[in-house]
Amino acid sequence: MNTRCRNDLIGCKGRLQSDLNGWREAVATVTESWNDATAQKYMHDNLSEVEGTMLRVIGALQEASELARSFEKRVADEDKFE
Repeated sequence: MNTRCRNDLIGCKGRLQSDLNGWREAVATVTESWNDATAQKYMHDNLSEVEGTMLRVIGALQEASELARSFEKRVADEDKFE
């Protein structure tokens, strides 16, 4: 595992965080112009899980990058003793 892998994970996390912010803005924009019972039902039935899913993926990417960092550290420590 090298630093590039960890950086790729962090980059993906950053892009997904940016997409989540865009998602939130888009939902707010739509809600301003379409906020009746039909809209609320549509949002609940079709889109209510999007933000939570994105947050879980962001968390998983963060965890994976931390795990990659710990692997990098362990490998570097083992190389010191050889």
